[in-house]
Amino acid sequence: MKAKSLLIGFLTGTVVAGAATLLSTPSSGKDLRTRIKTNTDEIKTTIDELKVKMQNIKDDTMEASQISKETVKTFISDVQVVIENWKREIEPNKNELLMNVQEIENSLKELEAAAPTSKN
Repeated sequence: MKAKSLLIGFLTGTVVAGAATLLSTPSSGKDLRTRIKTNTDEIKTTIDELKVKMQNIKDDTMEASQISKETVKTFISDVQVVIENWKREIEPNKNELLMNVQEIENSLKELEAAAPTSKN
């Protein structure tokens, strides 16, 4: 929306500046009408060129947006695959660590049972 406002402001400024220049320059009526006609044609040509350029920008933006969406989807899919592979790779280590912790807990229980209870 900002680009549209900027373009409208630019075009309005161009037209006002051109009209002010034409009307403030001393010349005959015939010369003034000729210059207005020439500048009107130039302004119409410029506006048409700007319309084409804005349409190209819009098309390029839409294409870039679509490519970005596809890229993000692919990235998310790849990350999910990497996470699943990581989970599978750590599973044996996870189970081994759990077994080691259980052994340590059992050893501590045995030590507690074997150690005499001291009363103060």
